Amino acid sequence: MRIKTSILSVLGAMFLLASCSDDDNTSSTPVATTNLSIKAKASLNSTSGRLAKANDNVEVNSFLINISNIEFEYATSGKPVMGVAKSDDDINLSFEELPIEIQNYLTTNYPNDAFCKAELEDDNDDPYMYEVELNSGLEIYFRADFSVYATEQDDEPCNGSNYDDDDDNDWGDDDEVNLVGPFELDLSNDAVTVVDVDIPLGTYEEVEFEMNRSSNSASPLYQKSILVTGTIDGTNFEFYHTFDEDFEVDYEDVGQNLVIDNTNNASIVFNFDLNAVFNSVDLSNAADGNNNGIIEINPVDNDGNQALANQLKNAIVLYAELQDD
Repeated sequence: MRIKTSILSVLGAMFLLASCSDDDNTSSTPVATTNLSIKAKASLNSTSGRLAKANDNVEVNSFLINISNIEFEYATSGKPVMGVAKSDDDINLSFEELPIEIQNYLTTNYPNDAFCKAELEDDNDDPYMYEVELNSGLEIYFRADFSVYATEQDDEPCNGSNYDDDDDNDWGDDDEVNLVGPFELDLSNDAVTVVDVDIPLGTYEEVEFEMNRSSNSASPLYQKSILVTGTIDGTNFEFYHTFDEDFEVDYEDVGQNLVIDNTNNASIVFNFDLNAVFNSVDLSNAADGNNNGIIEINPVDNDGNQALANQLKNAIVLYAELQDD
């Protein structure tokens, strides 16, 4: 009788272990997130009828920028433990089976990066519903309302010879969080909200964003990454640039990290200090070389101000800073 009891106990233990193992293979640990409000503003003292007076010679009427990507990089010890296990019940989708909103987003923003594969997530705990991978290896995660939740870039192209399709881990295992735009911003007045997004809890040591040319043909920023208008000594000026560049936006105290947790309402601001920009670049020699009544400052202008265009671009990058709201 004691032998029979021991055998039953062993069988029971084996069944319990098998059950736990099966649960582990199909369970999902959701990414812990909180809402982060990302804002942007241009710092200048307002004057009547204009955005601001930068100095005695320069007044700014409008300031527009196009941000194509925002990246949050974890601090070495600040990356949260996030294991999001994929379920075997995820549904594979063809391009034609994707919602039309996602199809339009992909064809508009990635016309040269072909669709590779997609999945419809079956776990309600996941913060996204659709996962799409393009041929380059770029993975894009969409919420149920078809907005972009995050992106992740694989080192190998989709289904390449060294491609690693890791079914045990999903978004959240890299060293950064990417938010894909474009975010076209008019900072001519007050601070504007760039995006409200659910972001993983953790400590981030670096925030970068990429400024790129707008592809919106109906926008004043079309084929430009930045546009500023105003007056120099009473003469109208227009400055624009077409640069495509990643740059870091840091706190004034470079040792300060961005901590995202559940203890406060997280909100940060990208501040473009135009006072510092126009006080660091001497525009007294900016010329209206073609005598059309507008001082044109851009990389290909006919007024001879190309060097000033690069100085202004570099100053805008230099004097962009991160602030707590």
